[in-house]
Amino acid sequence: MANEKYKVCPVCGEHNRPSSLECRKCETDLTGVRVVDSETEQLQGGIPDPMIRVETGDEYVRICSECGAENPAQARKCASCGEDISDILPTKKTGGTETSGGEETHVCAYQLISHDGSYMKEIDKPVAVIGRDAELSDYLSDKLYVSRRQAEIVITADMFFIKNLSKTNKTFVNDIELEGEVPVALHDGDEIGLGGKVIDGERQSLAGYFIFRVLS
Repeated sequence: MANEKYKVCPVCGEHNRPSSLECRKCETDLTGVRVVDSETEQLQGGIPDPMIRVETGDEYVRICSECGAENPAQARKCASCGEDISDILPTKKTGGTETSGGEETHVCAYQLISHDGSYMKEIDKPVAVIGRDAELSDYLSDKLYVSRRQAEIVITADMFFIKNLSKTNKTFVNDIELEGEVPVALHDGDEIGLGGKVIDGERQSLAGYFIFRVLS
């Protein structure tokens, strides 16, 4: 049926029942995934089409944003520190691990450049939390519209996603507000607004604005 509702797994792309708590194919946690139909799946700004699908031999993990430990993709709590990781998007296990030949695999990197060009931060972590008490804290410390843990950027299979973490302050991509904690794709040149958006051509002084740049 055209209006059938379902949850799309952010890792393998499987369509699951709206009530599903985990993917029936790869067991990824679906508690934070929105229910969609075929029309809204194409229109939403989340995981793009084609969906990311797990290739044979790929290993996906959840990386704890508190201690950095790697956990199985279906894990809901970090085995190392006990932190709730059910809302962290699983990522392909790549950087920091060795191949059978002893060589480290490559992790894509990106830059966050303040809108006025006065600040730049290069990040190559698979998961990075941004906020006044996290990444970019040296620039955001006096930006009171930005939460201590405002947003999270995730690298998955050489693609980039951002989701809002704050329950009090909003996160924007190209002036479009992120809904809940649904991950949205980031592309080179996108503008990220932490705690504010552009209003009548003006940016709020207590919010943070960054241009996202992918590094080759």
